[in-house]
Amino acid sequence: MAARQAVILGAGMAGMASARALQRKGFRPLLVAPQPDVASRGETLSARAFPSLEALGWLDLLGDDTALASRGRFSVWGSTALRRGAAASEEVGGWHVDRARLEARMATALAADGVDRIAAEARQLMRSADEVTIGLSDGSSVTAEFVVDCTGRAAISCGPDTLHRLDRLVACYSIHPLDDDVEAVAATLVEAVPFGWWYMSMMPGSRVLVGLFTDSDLLPSGLRKDAPVWAGLASQTSVIAARLESLGIDLATSAELQFASAATVTAATLVEGRIVRAGDAASAMDPLGANGMATALWSGLRAAESIAGLVGGDASIAVRYEQQFLQGIASHLATQAGLYASEHRFADAPFWQRRRDPWSAR
Repeated sequence: MAARQAVILGAGMAGMASARALQRKGFRPLLVAPQPDVASRGETLSARAFPSLEALGWLDLLGDDTALASRGRFSVWGSTALRRGAAASEEVGGWHVDRARLEARMATALAADGVDRIAAEARQLMRSADEVTIGLSDGSSVTAEFVVDCTGRAAISCGPDTLHRLDRLVACYSIHPLDDDVEAVAATLVEAVPFGWWYMSMMPGSRVLVGLFTDSDLLPSGLRKDAPVWAGLASQTSVIAARLESLGIDLATSAELQFASAATVTAATLVEGRIVRAGDAASAMDPLGANGMATALWSGLRAAESIAGLVGGDASIAVRYEQQFLQGIASHLATQAGLYASEHRFADAPFWQRRRDPWSAR
């Protein structure tokens, strides 16, 4: 079988953006990814995603079932006062999205476009000077001239010396439906505590996400199995506890607690021979900055442009993409360090000490 010009590994937001962009450029990309198993959790899609969605022709996917227009971000960070915009991006706009629903609509759009997909997981890459052979979980293989790796934090194309993990951050979260008579402003609420920070946000469908971000080794004992421990932690906050009460949410009884990795993991290089990395396979960032999905869409687009250039014998586009991405990550990390440094109240707590020297947290 002849090698495919472009194969995309992973069908998250970056992978689907790459597939869409390549298809609109006249390629016949192949998506390789198992059927989605994305948790229906609320995340912020910043206004910086607008140009990427517009370029992909996907603005219409932000419907009532997938996105709510954001009314801003409020935080208790660095002091006990509730402030707007502190400890996060100051930009106005963006959306509160249900990522699972949004990605499902993207997948439906790609299928309607005729983009091919193999519902299997990439397990092994075998590289040569002229092509890349991808071994799949079903025992078959696919050969490609060029590959876009969007396989997330695991980044199948990366060796142990390519990926750098900067922290141990995990997200603990639960999702709560609101009663019909409850009205809530579609805004994000962040509150710093000694062992991390809390996050609350509206989701489409009149739901609220409640999350706690801390390091995996700092998770309180019993949290994974005992809902009252989760509720007890929230009761020690100020504005989070007050908002939970105002919305009639009881963390001890109303939803299952879930966990997900939220660590910062960055790749040293994005372009390696016939492989271009995008999304979390290029860099998975601490969600404090609220630009993860916007970055995934942008990198997916730029990776597609890089592949198009490489197919035509022009490597300069890929080189420029890598330079821009790595410069952006360096800027993001500097901004993030400044945000964590601005919280002085818990300077002696391990979580905050580690953020003063991120490399010590690995």
